[in-house]
Amino acid sequence: MPKRFCAICGKDIDETAPHFGMCLNCYLKENPLFELPENFNFKICNYCGKFSKKGNWIQSDSYEALDIIIQAVEKLVLKEIKNDTKLDFKIIPEEDSFIYSSRGFLVNLNLRILGESITDSDISSEKVLSVKVSYELCKNCTNLKSGTYFTSILQLRCNLEDFDFLNLVINNITDFVEKLFEKDEKQYISNIDKQKNGFDLYLSTNELLNHIISFMKANYYFGLKRTKKLVGRDHQRGKNIYRLKAVIRFLPFNKNDYISIDNQTFYVENIKKNSVILRDKTGKRIIKDFDFFFTEKVMVKNVKEGSI
Repeated sequence: MPKRFCAICGKDIDETAPHFGMCLNCYLKENPLFELPENFNFKICNYCGKFSKKGNWIQSDSYEALDIIIQAVEKLVLKEIKNDTKLDFKIIPEEDSFIYSSRGFLVNLNLRILGESITDSDISSEKVLSVKVSYELCKNCTNLKSGTYFTSILQLRCNLEDFDFLNLVINNITDFVEKLFEKDEKQYISNIDKQKNGFDLYLSTNELLNHIISFMKANYYFGLKRTKKLVGRDHQRGKNIYRLKAVIRFLPFNKNDYISIDNQTFYVENIKKNSVILRDKTGKRIIKDFDFFFTEKVMVKNVKEGSI
């Protein structure tokens, strides 16, 4: 059998050559294993470490710029190529190409991308990707740092003398929300305003409002009123945008208290989900809904034990 040689470089080839007339190296040059863009530009949020190419911010596993850049290339550049080919990739930063901004941010660098066949490690190809990074706050961090963005309001109301209790409630709510924020950075309290007889909590999402109300129901007794206000329209989705508001009014007494209603003294025997069980002087059992205690016509005052 006559000798075969590569038609491109003239190198002798045998039956293992990938093509009848080309050696492996020349074949890979003519038929690259993968293609990359010459440049890759994307954004990093310099507050939370998320990265974005087209407005869709993706959470990174690290706060180190180089780690974030490598993750961005893996997910935004190589993932689709990997799905279409049987290749494994290694990303090797060229440290002598690093360029930093005046603020110390890594803004330009080259990455060597090594693609290797999963079925044959001898088949590989290497390319250089030029990366340019810009830094800005993602939408969520912009809203978080401004302290002015909110979609819902939770109003907590109580008697003026119960502010110590209300401060404790606020602390419990903030602890609860901080734990939610660790799992989902969209959930946070934008601002807390003190009012004459309570607090207004401005919340980042309507979902958070429901989470807090569920948390409160498991720990406190209160009356709840919900309202919503039309504030705009999402033309892309064709839906109205509403701002939700919930008012929580805490009962001005606890179980086993003695209270005075219209100059009559009652013993608070029990407090259930939406009602209060009272006993009058004769021992008669009276059941009242929570709403009864928040009407203007009803004056509720705590009295000393033994007044009944």
